[in-house]
Amino acid sequence: MRERVASAFRAVARARGGARAFHPRGRWCAGTLTATFDPALPLPEGTTEVAVRLSKGAGTPGGLPDVLGMAFRLPGPWDVLLSTSSARVVPRPARTWSSARYGSVTPFRSNGRVVWLAAVPEPGQTGAADLDAMPDALRFGLEVSGPWRPVGTLVVRPSTEAVGPPAFDPVHNLPAGVALAPAVLARLRDWAYRGSRNGRGALIE
Repeated sequence: MRERVASAFRAVARARGGARAFHPRGRWCAGTLTATFDPALPLPEGTTEVAVRLSKGAGTPGGLPDVLGMAFRLPGPWDVLLSTSSARVVPRPARTWSSARYGSVTPFRSNGRVVWLAAVPEPGQTGAADLDAMPDALRFGLEVSGPWRPVGTLVVRPSTEAVGPPAFDPVHNLPAGVALAPAVLARLRDWAYRGSRNGRGALIE
């Protein structure tokens, strides 16, 4: 099973000319994350500068709708991957960067509890889902589930850097005591990411 999943994603990445199997088109951004203490997830308290990649799931051109992705790296490293979704687990295409909620799609298991993380766009923002014509800043409120409550903010600004940190690995780059849930889905994601990275010759930290 592992090799079949990895081979499939390796083939997709190679077919895309060395791009990611999913979310092939992206743009690196500079992010400022400000979080308060919450026992659900060990987000770094205070203000932290993070590397952010905004992306389009299918890679649609220009401002055409797509399932939009937001990935960022916290110290540790801790790689967080979010995408526009509804009902927590259903991918949802969006027309602008600020018209849909970004969710973790799969939850975290932390302190014996299952926790979801979401980035919610602040109201009043505009800008089509175009990687080449982004607004000067995008602002999000960060929320965790159980029940949903605010835990911080994230401000994302386009960067002039063409290349960001090594490939994200949300399965292994996690803080102590935190894991993706359920375990079987985490294994599938791990195999898929490994295949995709192999297909495009990417390394991770």
